[in-house]
Amino acid sequence: MAGAFLDSVRELTEDARAIGVQLSGGLDSLATLVYVHRVANGRPVYAFTVDLTDDQGKGAVPVVRRLLRDFGLTGVELVVIDPKGERGVPRWSAAGPRLDALPDLNAVVAREAAARGVDILLSGSGADELLGVPRYGTGAVARRQGGRAAWRYAADASRSGAGLMGEGMAAAARLLPSSARARLYWAMNWPEWCGAEATPVLAEPYRAMAAEWSRAWVWEQINDHAANGRGWFAADAYDAFFPHELIPAAGEVREDSPFLTPGFISAAFAVPLADRYGAALPTPYLRAKALVVGLFPEGTAGLLPQHKQYFSAALEGQAARFDAASDLVTADVGLIDREALGRESDVSVLLAVASLEAWMRGAVERGAVIG
Repeated sequence: MAGAFLDSVRELTEDARAIGVQLSGGLDSLATLVYVHRVANGRPVYAFTVDLTDDQGKGAVPVVRRLLRDFGLTGVELVVIDPKGERGVPRWSAAGPRLDALPDLNAVVAREAAARGVDILLSGSGADELLGVPRYGTGAVARRQGGRAAWRYAADASRSGAGLMGEGMAAAARLLPSSARARLYWAMNWPEWCGAEATPVLAEPYRAMAAEWSRAWVWEQINDHAANGRGWFAADAYDAFFPHELIPAAGEVREDSPFLTPGFISAAFAVPLADRYGAALPTPYLRAKALVVGLFPEGTAGLLPQHKQYFSAALEGQAARFDAASDLVTADVGLIDREALGRESDVSVLLAVASLEAWMRGAVERGAVIG
């Protein structure tokens, strides 16, 4: 995996005169920066960090500064983005609405990268989806790594999702025909999608159309799992990565991730799923990220972040910036129910509507006629 990742970084940076990395303080972006540092060969390297505060009150910048020091990333210039400062406007794309959580801060990063002559801006995007440990793997881990590893995997699995009951159901479901196994998997793993309903923020007839499309899509996924004979472990790994949304660049600088090149994706899928779990690692977070941990130099696991950072407050703040009472193109064309939007408090829905509004407004500004 390390060799494939190095090749991926080299491929993406081959023609770049200066290289940027969006560095959050997590494992994935850190791995990207470590390998960029290795291949830079005297070229300028910039790390761009938004100074967010996580749910435990810990700032991203102190974490990043420690990692730069501990991993000896000399020569990397750290550029800190103040989230309370001026926001940016992402470059509009005909591909559709942006689905990144903090698009205006990503636009600031892109602007700062362009100001420094960066030719490519890399990130750790896609690593969680591609390399994360699926659920329902107790049996597979036992067969691959032994009983002690399976016991630890089951203990970790009990903390989220369907828990130990899901692990037991997955084992029993192996005896079922593929169609019944796939239906039961979906009911256990995605219960909220078993009778998919669209948000009431969508106005009719679009709400009914979205619900109908969603239900048809669910059955497509279930039938695909059945047709390919996937067990629950393999199905969860598949659903984590497919379909994968590619977010367009926020500015003029090209953006990419070394986790998402065709060569690295092929290398990742060649690894047995049970080997994604690292039973010997000290925390559930690292055990679930074993393949990423394996990209770092041997003996450095103790220097890595031991727990995942969450930034719920940043997402809530982003949603609060959206003025649902303002003039909205989405409401004017009858796509959004303004009254329902005024009552909506779900952050994910508000962010999605804000993204859709920005995209449609951008289309109108470019001459599109809607309706």
